[in-house]
Amino acid sequence: MKRQPAHCRSKAGAAAKAEAEAEAEAEEENRAKKRSRYYCGDPKTMKEKKKKPRDADAARTISEETEEQSMLLGKREKSKGTVELFSDLPLSPQTLKALHENHMGSLSMTQIQSSAIPPLLEGKDVMAVARNRTGNTLAFLIPAVEMLCEQCFSPKNGTGVIILCPTGELAIKVHTDAKALLKYHTLTSGLIMNGNGWRREAESLVKGANLLVSTPSRLLFHLKNTKGFLYKNLKCVIIHEADQIGIDLRKEIKYIFKLLPKKRQNALFCGTPSEEMDELALFLFKKKKDNEHHILVTLSAEKPKVNFEMVRQCYCVIPSKRRLISLCAFLKRNLSKKSLVVFSSSNSVQFHYEILRYLQIDRLHIHSKMTQQKQTSTFIDFCKADKGILLCANDIIDCASHLPSVDWFLQYEPPESPKDYIHTLGQVVASQEDRKAHPILFLMQEESKFLQLLGDMGITLEEYQCDGMKLLDLSSRLEKTVGENYYLNRLAKDAYRSYVSAYSSKSSKDVFNTQNLNFQSVAASFCIPCPPKVDLS
Repeated sequence: MKRQPAHCRSKAGAAAKAEAEAEAEAEEENRAKKRSRYYCGDPKTMKEKKKKPRDADAARTISEETEEQSMLLGKREKSKGTVELFSDLPLSPQTLKALHENHMGSLSMTQIQSSAIPPLLEGKDVMAVARNRTGNTLAFLIPAVEMLCEQCFSPKNGTGVIILCPTGELAIKVHTDAKALLKYHTLTSGLIMNGNGWRREAESLVKGANLLVSTPSRLLFHLKNTKGFLYKNLKCVIIHEADQIGIDLRKEIKYIFKLLPKKRQNALFCGTPSEEMDELALFLFKKKKDNEHHILVTLSAEKPKVNFEMVRQCYCVIPSKRRLISLCAFLKRNLSKKSLVVFSSSNSVQFHYEILRYLQIDRLHIHSKMTQQKQTSTFIDFCKADKGILLCANDIIDCASHLPSVDWFLQYEPPESPKDYIHTLGQVVASQEDRKAHPILFLMQEESKFLQLLGDMGITLEEYQCDGMKLLDLSSRLEKTVGENYYLNRLAKDAYRSYVSAYSSKSSKDVFNTQNLNFQSVAASFCIPCPPKVDLS
C-alpha cells in the first residue's frame, strides 16, 4: 500500500482533529441545555452567570410582546416568534405520543401553556394566573412528567412530584389526565383524597407513587402517619386552583411545606389574583435567594362570558300533580342519553332515586348525606359512562368545581333566583367537552313569573312539550306502592317537607309564595294522598 505524502497526512489529521473538537463542543452544548432545562438547584452552580434582579422582593413578569419573554420561553425554533407548538418543546417521544393519542392537546398550545411550560421545564418557580379551562392542567403536568423522566424516577425512588388540589373531584380529574400522559412512561402515579380507604392509599405510597395527586388534608395525614412514605427525593410541588383553597386548607398547606424537603421547584396556578394568593405565593417562594427563578405568568383571569344565545334553553309548565310522571316519561324516552337532574334537597334526591327503581330506570344519585367516598365513586362512574341518569342535589352542584358533560340538564325544582339560574347554567355549559347540554327548567303554573324575571335579564327560554299523558295510570300505581311501603312512605313525606321548606325560604316571594301553593297537588307529586304538616315558622 502506498504511503501518503507528509503534507496530505497533516491535512487529514488537522481535519479529523477539527471534526472531533466540533463534536465535543456540540456534546457539551447539549449537556448544558439539559442542565438548564431540568435544573432545580442553586443557581450559583450553573455555568452561565445570571443577572441580579433590580428588586429582590418582586417577581418578574412574562409578556408575550417582549423580547424578554422569548428568552424565558426557551426559544428553540428558527423563527423569532414564541413557542407555539408542542413539537417545538424538548419533550420525550413518550409524552408526545400520549398527547396526540389521547387528544389531550392539539398541535398548538394555549396561551397559558406556551407561557408556563418552558420556564417550568427550565426548573424555575412559576405562579400562573389564568382562568380555568384554558389548558392549565397540561401546563403543569407536562413539565412534571418530563422532569421525572429526565431524573429517571422509578417506584423505589418514591414521590418526585406532588400536585395539591382543593377538592376531591378536581383531584380525580387531574389524576385521570396524569395517567393518560404517563401511558407510555414507566413512571407510577397515585391519588389520595378524603373518602378513600387510607390503608389502600398507604400501600400505594409505600410501593412508590412518582407523581402524586392529593387533597391537602389527606396528604398531611399520610405525611404524619404512613411509615415508608418516601418523599425525601421530592423535586416539585404544584398547587392547582389555589384561589379555591379556603383559610383552613391554606393553614394545612403551610404546615405541609414545613414537612417537605426545602430544595424543590414550586408552582402555583390560580384563576383569579387576590391578596390571599399573594400571601400564599410569598410563603411558597420566600426562601429562594435568586428571584430570577420566580416567574409570574399573568393572563386574562376574567371568566369567559357564556353565550347563552348559542344554548337552546327550554322550559315546561306542568301542573304540580303531574310533575313526577312527566319526569318519568322524559327519562324513559332518553335512556340512551346522558341526563343530569337537579333537586332542591337531599331528601328529594333520595325519594326520586328510590321511586325510579320501581320503574326499572337505571340511575345514579349524589347528595350531601352520602359519604365522601360514595359521592366520589358515583361521580367517577357517571363521568365515565356514555349514557345514564344522575340525580343530584342543588348544594352539590353549587360546590362542584367541575361538572360532568351531559346531553340533558333538568332543573326539576327551580333555583332560588334568576342569578342562580344563570350561574348554574354557566357551570353546566362551561363543563361541556364532547356533548352539547340542553337545559330544561320545570315550572308550575304559579311560577310562570320566573320566566319574566329571566326575560328582564336578557334570557329567553323556549317552551318544551313534556308529555306525561301516556303514563297517567302510573300515578295511581305509584301512590298505592308508596302507601303500602313504609320506607318509601317515610321518604316521600321527608321529601315533601324539605321541598315546602325550601320553597318558603326562597327570596323571590312574588314568584315563590307558599300561599299560592296547592299543597294537595304538591303532595300528589310525591305520591302522598294527604299532605303532612310542615312547620314554616
